[in-house]
Amino acid sequence: MQESGIVENLVTQFSSALDCFRELVQNSIDAGSPQVEIWMEYEQGEGHEGVIAIHVDDFGEGMDEAIIDGQLTKLFASTKENDLTKIGKFGIGFVSVFALRPKGVLVHTGRGGEYWEIFFHEDRSFSKTRLELPVEGTQITLFLAGDYHRYRELVGGVRDTLRHWCSHSETEVTFEDRSPLDDDLSQLEQINEAFTVPGECVTRVVHQGTEIVLAYTPEPLYGFYNRGLTLAFTRHGEDALFERHRRYAHIAFKLKSRYLEHTLSRETVMRDANYEKAIQLMDAAAGGELLEALLGQLEALIQQPSWGQGEINAYVRLMQFLAMEPVSSLEVASTRRILRLVDGRPMTLERMLELWERDDRLLLAAERTALTDSLASEQIPVIYGLAPRGPESMLRVVGQVFVRHASHVLGASIKQHALGVLRWMGVSVMKIESRLMEGMLHPDQVYLPVELDDTVEAPMRELVEAASQLLHKVDAGYRELGTCRVVSLSSEEAPLFVVAPKLARHMARPTQVKQKRRMEAAVNRDHRQLKALLALHQRSPSMAAYCLAKALLLDQDRLIERDTQLMQHAWQLAGDAAP
Repeated sequence: MQESGIVENLVTQFSSALDCFRELVQNSIDAGSPQVEIWMEYEQGEGHEGVIAIHVDDFGEGMDEAIIDGQLTKLFASTKENDLTKIGKFGIGFVSVFALRPKGVLVHTGRGGEYWEIFFHEDRSFSKTRLELPVEGTQITLFLAGDYHRYRELVGGVRDTLRHWCSHSETEVTFEDRSPLDDDLSQLEQINEAFTVPGECVTRVVHQGTEIVLAYTPEPLYGFYNRGLTLAFTRHGEDALFERHRRYAHIAFKLKSRYLEHTLSRETVMRDANYEKAIQLMDAAAGGELLEALLGQLEALIQQPSWGQGEINAYVRLMQFLAMEPVSSLEVASTRRILRLVDGRPMTLERMLELWERDDRLLLAAERTALTDSLASEQIPVIYGLAPRGPESMLRVVGQVFVRHASHVLGASIKQHALGVLRWMGVSVMKIESRLMEGMLHPDQVYLPVELDDTVEAPMRELVEAASQLLHKVDAGYRELGTCRVVSLSSEEAPLFVVAPKLARHMARPTQVKQKRRMEAAVNRDHRQLKALLALHQRSPSMAAYCLAKALLLDQDRLIERDTQLMQHAWQLAGDAAP
């Protein structure tokens, strides 16, 4: 048999000559062998070189003369076509052994009472001899020339090749070096490993003919297998996932299916209809069982009454994975109790968004303080986390998750209700995200400690009561207006007003947002503007009351359109006060 160009192309098509052992194991599996044994030995020759022997033994159905003539020694002849229990489709598995440029290849095989020896010479010609002694399955031996150093290199290379391509084989695969260095005893090595991936929330999903294992990880890997043999394995998502690679940038998976096939070059999985079906099953698992495992672990962490550094680290890791999920996953997560207040109580993304829509701000803190405890007693929630801006901090992932979820919900609402108008107004997702981030604040940025006045001297009491009356007249949304002293701040630093759902020990700096609930406010009695208004009050009580009421509305940029009404009520107040 003369070497031909087509044979040479088949021999050299793989990226590594050692990939031939994947092909031989594949053929053994297709032959129904319950086990494949690969073992190596070295025999010293004259001088430095010796003989390297690499054996591949299986216990499958073997070959008779018809198979030898029609398949083993005839290119592209194969009975595996359209048989989903067979991996090989091209009849070229055995030919790949010649990539190692062996001096000879010996095959012993038997089937149906026939037993044969086939010897392939270096030039790929062969001889066939009938054997008298029985042979179980097929045994293939490659003979190569080389020194002991070359032998050691091949031992490592064959072992690594088997672990790469056969570690999840459904058939047992073993490897043994029978010429160990320094005369150590040889050890039989099990190539098979558990079908799993490293990472968080490891999840296994099984369908008929298909098994998928997934996990969240910052260093993903992707594997495709048929009957456990590797079809493709990579850490680069674009190589195997194409346009889906961003979806799996934080997810490792291994997908085993009898419907998947490799390309002719064995470099990657074939992208056909069966590939698409398998990927759809994996998409469903990633957005279903895997996501559920993540949310379940987050909820379990939230339920723990106290957290140490280990719980904090675990929470941050899991939230980082959630932050990388598509918005459809965040929709699923929105009603789950996966957020934590600094006092340990649980919260949902849905409730977080309700608070932001109500107050146009959220309070976040990385630790529990006297202020957060005081706010909790007044039913003002402080979320465990940080806003997603400023210096890097792992806890900013909580804010990132909220921004992605809330901007999607609010953006969808915009598109549904008034897309055309809002486009004209310049509303965009980026602007929504900006507003969301601006509204996430630390409690210290919002709340001030105050001392509320129980009694107030007549001029100040009269001025504040008159301003409160005017605010009620225009329905400004303030239930009560009192007076206070802002603690530990100079009068120049402290605001004129502080506001809160009710008068309390801690009240907020006014913000220029529309209040969505009725508030209570207190006037800082040490503020120089109040002192000026008290002087005005001596000359024109109604004007001073109008100025104080309008100052509160200006501080919060609210209801400016009601200024005319406010002024009219002030004139009416002046008339009522006239003798």
